[in-house]
Amino acid sequence: MAINLFTAHLAFRNSPATTAVTCPVYPRLVLAEPPTTARRSRLGSVGSAFLELPWLAWITLDVVVVTAAVYGAYFASVWVPQGGWLTISWRETCLVQAIALVLAGLVFGLYEQQTLLRRSRIIARSMLSIAAATTATFIVFHLFMYADLSRRVLLTASLLYLAVGPSLRLLAGWCVNSYSRTFLIVGTDRRSRLSEICPEAASTDGLSRRYRLVGYVSMDNHEVGRDVDGSMVVGTIDDIEQICLEMGVNEVVVGPGPARNPRVLDRMLGCLKLGCRVTHLSTFYEQVMSEVPVAHLEPSWFLFADLKHYREAQLMMKRAGDLLLATIGLLITLPFWPLIALLIRLDSRGPVFYHQRRVGLNGRTFNLHKFRTMHETAESNGHVWAAVNDPRVTRVGWYLRKTRLDELPQLWNILLGQMSVVGPRPERPEFVGELAARIRYYNERHLIKPGLTGWAQIHYRYGASVEDSRRKLQLDLWYIKHMSLELDLIILLRTLGTVLLTSR
Repeated sequence: MAINLFTAHLAFRNSPATTAVTCPVYPRLVLAEPPTTARRSRLGSVGSAFLELPWLAWITLDVVVVTAAVYGAYFASVWVPQGGWLTISWRETCLVQAIALVLAGLVFGLYEQQTLLRRSRIIARSMLSIAAATTATFIVFHLFMYADLSRRVLLTASLLYLAVGPSLRLLAGWCVNSYSRTFLIVGTDRRSRLSEICPEAASTDGLSRRYRLVGYVSMDNHEVGRDVDGSMVVGTIDDIEQICLEMGVNEVVVGPGPARNPRVLDRMLGCLKLGCRVTHLSTFYEQVMSEVPVAHLEPSWFLFADLKHYREAQLMMKRAGDLLLATIGLLITLPFWPLIALLIRLDSRGPVFYHQRRVGLNGRTFNLHKFRTMHETAESNGHVWAAVNDPRVTRVGWYLRKTRLDELPQLWNILLGQMSVVGPRPERPEFVGELAARIRYYNERHLIKPGLTGWAQIHYRYGASVEDSRRKLQLDLWYIKHMSLELDLIILLRTLGTVLLTSR
C-alpha cells in the first residue's frame, strides 16, 4: 500500500505544469494546479509565517522602524536651520515616539492578524496610528517635558515611518494572500458541513483568503462524487491518506460524528505521518472565527476545554486591575458627571441615573447603574429589545451611547465587585430567560463576571435579535476560554479605538 501511494504521488508530482489537471485517482475531480506533498510554495510558507507571527513581533518591528526613522530624521536635519530640537536627545524622541506608536497601533487594530488580509486596512490603520503617535509625541514634549521639539524633524520621522512600516506590512500581506491552506472535511452529515457550523464564515477574510476547501470525505462508498454544499465528496475514509497526498491537503478537519469512530481515528494517525494537521471541526471554527460554535458543543467542552475562570492567581490579578482602572476612571471622569447630568435634565424629563437589574456571576442579579439615555416612558409597555436608531433614545442619550459615556456609572459596579472591566456584557433577567430557552449554553456566559466592555463588543456590532445574541455568546465563550491580562489590555485599547472611530 505504501509503495502504491508513493508511486502514485511521484507520477502526479512529475506531471507537466498546466492550468488544470485531472486527478488520476478521481478523474471527475479537476485540480487547479499539479498538487504535491510540498504544496506550499516558498512564498506561501513565508505568508503563513507572517500570518502566525505574534503581535509582539510586529511591535518589535515597529520599534525598530521608528528608531531608524527618528535617527534618520535627526541625521537629515543637518540642512534644516538649527532650532530647539538640538536640545533634545534623539533617544528621548525614539522612546516617546515608539511608546506612542505601539499604544496607537493597539488602539486602532494595527497588530491584528486581519489587518494583513486587506491593503486598505494596512494603509488606513498605519496612517491613523502614526498620526496619533506623532500628535501624542508633540503634546508630551511641549506640554509635559517643556522641550522644544522641531515640528519638521517630527514630521520627517513620521514620513520615514510611513515609507517603511506600511510597505513591510503590504509585502507581508501580499505573501499572506498568495497562500491558502487546503483542507478536507471528514464527514458528510449535517453536523459536519461547513455551512451548518459556520454559515457566516464563508464570507469572512479569515476563511476565504486563508483556507480552501478541497472536498469532503465520506464513510460510505455510495456518496463519492456527490455534491455537498457546492463541494464534492472526493472519496471515503479508507482512501484519505491517498487523497491527502494527491490533493496536497494541509489540514484534515474531522466532523463531530466521525470523531467518535475508531476507524476514523486510526486513519487520522496516517494523515499525521503525511504531515497533515488534524483538527476537530469545532476547533477549526475557533481558529478561523475566534468564536466557539455553540450549536456543536457538548457539555464535556466546558469540563475539559481548560477554561480560565477558575484560576485563582489570574482572578486575583484581574480583580486588582479592575480596582485600579475603576479608581483611575472615576477620578478622571467625576468632574464631568455634573455636566452630563445637566445635559440630561435639560434634554428630557426624568432622573439622571437609570438603575436596572442585570444577571451577573453565577446567575446572581445586581443593580446596574447608567446615565439615562431614553425617555422616562420608554418601557411603559414592557421590556423591549433596544434597536438601532431607537426612537426611545433622547438627543443627549444618542451621543452618550455613541461615546459610551452612559456606561461611566458602572465603574461603581466594578468597585463593588459586581462587574469587571472586561467580560461579557450583562443582560436583563427577562432576556436571559428567553435566550437561555432558545440558545444552548447561554447561561454559561455567567461563569465569569460581566464586563464594561468585552471581546464581543469589539468584534460584533450592535444587535437586537436571538441570532445576534448567539453570535455574541460564541465570542463570550471564546473570551472565557482564552481570558488573560494581555487579552484584556488588547480589548480595552480596541474599545478605545472603536469609540474614537464611531463617535465621529
